[in-house]
Amino acid sequence: MPVKVSIIMSVKNVEAYIHDCILSIQSQSFTDWELIIVNDHSTDNTEAILHDILTTHTRIALFQNQGKGINSALQLALNKASGIYITRFDGDDIMPKGRLAKMVGALDKSPPKTIVTGKVQYFGSEPISSGYQKYEAWLNQRIDQKDHWNWIYRECVIASPNWIIRRKELETIQPLSAMSYPEDYNLVLEWYQAGFRVQIVNAITLHWREHAERTSRNSEHYNQQHFFQLKVKHFISHELMNHELVLWGTDVKGRLTAQLLDELKASFHWMGLESNIHKLNGHTILPYTTIASMSNVKLLLSVYPPQKQRQELENYLNGLGLQLGLNYWYL
Repeated sequence: MPVKVSIIMSVKNVEAYIHDCILSIQSQSFTDWELIIVNDHSTDNTEAILHDILTTHTRIALFQNQGKGINSALQLALNKASGIYITRFDGDDIMPKGRLAKMVGALDKSPPKTIVTGKVQYFGSEPISSGYQKYEAWLNQRIDQKDHWNWIYRECVIASPNWIIRRKELETIQPLSAMSYPEDYNLVLEWYQAGFRVQIVNAITLHWREHAERTSRNSEHYNQQHFFQLKVKHFISHELMNHELVLWGTDVKGRLTAQLLDELKASFHWMGLESNIHKLNGHTILPYTTIASMSNVKLLLSVYPPQKQRQELENYLNGLGLQLGLNYWYL
């Protein structure tokens, strides 16, 4: 008989954290779960620690990744899982008390094609950097405002170890092993494009450990170039269709986006917040007010000014009948 929830986990060199991680899972009040761990070629004592844990815990299974990398490891874990619901967790994080009960309860009450997620809280042995503090606040703001899809092209709006979904619905999108890096963002984009809704748990459901060895900090797969390649490709394939594409902003993000659009041979109008017309990288940069004379547009904004100026910008766009998440998005 299948369990209610399968927790899938790829691990690599987490000897310092894996014991506390698993203990936090075992301490959950919801108990109808299994933990499927795939060791992705660890070179430290992670595997030995896991084998020791397995001698006394029958709800945990360990497999070796026959491929390489987190995508193939997660796919193997999913293949081995028997749960009706699937959630992902990482071996260096801590599962807050009550997480499984809250997330399962929310998914039980949700309609088909739902992802459940909650708030996050970073922790670590060193002070959390301002960048991660801002990302934590931004993710939690999405929970408060229930507006995840409005911001889908700015950042990954659902933390990778902080979701639960029905297994049969997870399997309707492309295999995890076929995801592009960064795989967490690719997965969320797939959900968005497939028409899934986001159901929130208004509580912290992930204690997210920050440390110097995190893959997202050290692998080139998670740099800005890869994020932008992924989001721009998805935007063109999903949002653009027969609309006129407008790019606002000549900052670093704007130039990177323009470069990627050129590489993809996507036609676009490039506008700046300046009032004059000038050239950049072979493109004519038009004043932003040019958009007022256009119709049927999809707008990408590489600029993200402070709150007051951002509100003025959005008021201007709203006055033109453009809506955040429908006609325009921040990058």
